[in-house]
Amino acid sequence: MTVGEIYWKRWAEVFFVILLLCGFFIAVSIKSVLLNYIVVFFAGLMAGRLLAMRFRKQPMFAYVLIIIGFLLGYLIGSFEINKKMIALWFIIGGIISYFIHRKGYIK
Repeated sequence: MTVGEIYWKRWAEVFFVILLLCGFFIAVSIKSVLLNYIVVFFAGLMAGRLLAMRFRKQPMFAYVLIIIGFLLGYLIGSFEINKKMIALWFIIGGIISYFIHRKGYIK
């Protein structure tokens, strides 16, 4: 089995690891608490958009796994910030974006 075939069959796991690392490095590089909350809120908005666009069209577990990878990496990388607040802002952003896109207010 070639490397390309492995990536093709396990694309969700590959993106999980990539976004885990991206979330970690983004969280480590931002020193402001307020800016961390803003970034994670906008990441939640993008995650909600992704879930709304892929709703009942693709296997949802793969996309949820990728989103969890980013959030997990961000939580690991935020050393001095309240992890519950980061998860809360991410979930709030995701829920807002999901319902706005599902209702058709934004396309």
